[in-house]
Formats: sequence, C-alpha cells, structure tokens
Amino acid sequence: MGRKNSRQSGSAMGGHCDQRNGVDTRDDSTMSSDSTGSIERREAGIVRTAEQKVYQNTFVTVFNDDVRFPDGQSGHYVRVVEAEGRPGVAMLAVCGEQVALVRTYRYTLQCWEWGIPRGFGHDCDPARSARAELVEELGAHPEQLDLLTTMTPNSGILATSVSVFLAHYSDTPTAPLDLREVSAVRWLSWRQLLDEVAAGQITDGFTLAAVGIAVARGIVTPEH
Repeated sequence: MGRKNSRQSGSAMGGHCDQRNGVDTRDDSTMSSDSTGSIERREAGIVRTAEQKVYQNTFVTVFNDDVRFPDGQSGHYVRVVEAEGRPGVAMLAVCGEQVALVRTYRYTLQCWEWGIPRGFGHDCDPARSARAELVEELGAHPEQLDLLTTMTPNSGILATSVSVFLAHYSDTPTAPLDLREVSAVRWLSWRQLLDEVAAGQITDGFTLAAVGIAVARGIVTPEH
C-alpha cells in the first residue's frame, strides 16, 4: 500500500526493468493469445519514470519515485528497500518434533513478540545470512538448512524478498549471542505452536507464513 500523491497528467516516459529491487516496471499494456486462441489484455503496471531517493541509513533506503499510473496520469509512489536490496531471511528451526521461537522487542509495535528467528540479509547469499542469524539468535549453527520458499512480506511498499528456511538441529540451543535483540528462546512442540497460532497468540507474520508453508509441504500436519 505505497503512498500515492500528486496525481496529475503529464508526458509519459518509457518503462524499464529494475532488477536490483526485483521490480518490473515495463509497460505490459499489450494483447496476447494463448495456445487455445483466446485473447486477453495484459494490463499496464505502475511505471517508474524517475527514481527519487529521499532517505537512507544502514538498514533502509526510502524512495518517493516519479511514476506513471495505468490510467496515464503521473504521480509519486513510496518504495522502501531494506539492506541495500539484499534478501532477508526467516528460519523455522526444528529439533525432532520441537520448534524454536525467540522473544524480541519490536520497537515499531512497542511490545515484546514471540516469533521464529529472522533478520536482514548479511550479504547476497541467503543461506549464509540464515546461518549467521541462527547463531546470533539461538547460539548454534544448524546441522542442515533447506530453503522452503521466498516470500514478499509487504509488496505494497517494501521492495524486499525474504528467504524462508527449514533449519535442522539435533539439540535445542537456547544461548543467543545478542541479548539486546533476543531476550529468551523456547522450544515447543508442533501441537503447542499450532494451538498458539489458532488462539491468536502468535502474531508475527513470518512465523505464520512459515507454519503455513510447513503444513502445506506436509512437514507438519494439523493432527500433530
């Protein structure tokens, strides 16, 4: 839900594909047909006509880009790029039938929140970032790391992708290295986790997404 403003008519510039942030800004207002002969119109997207950086720090870059909307009018659209475009990571850490959650203070929400370990991308290799975050938040490297999926957590404003991993452990580490970030670690059964999700006690979106993926993949079943 990027912020749109100053919509006014004006000349349109050709679109382009910005692969740095995974955003395709090409004008797709064309007619196409499939093998059955049916014809459909591919609607034009919002085309970035000029990149306008308005703020940057270590963690985020904020743009208020000049854009052309599908109706031909011009305006602006807010876009936030995290960690200079490096993919973030979220890890579903498991040990047998147990799953790890960490307790972290979320300043933006002004409250403590339980959720799976996660973090910004350390570099362009999500697996390396995932291992580093697991050491920071649980205190140990996983024995195996499997990519489950890549998700877009808030594509209305964030030009961000997050790699979700399944991290396998043979024991249950509970010694986070940075106590300013993680105040506690707990390992709970799949049944406990599913019950807390159903009761609305887990509100972290990455945790809810990871649990949904695990159920869809058959890693865990609702009967656990």
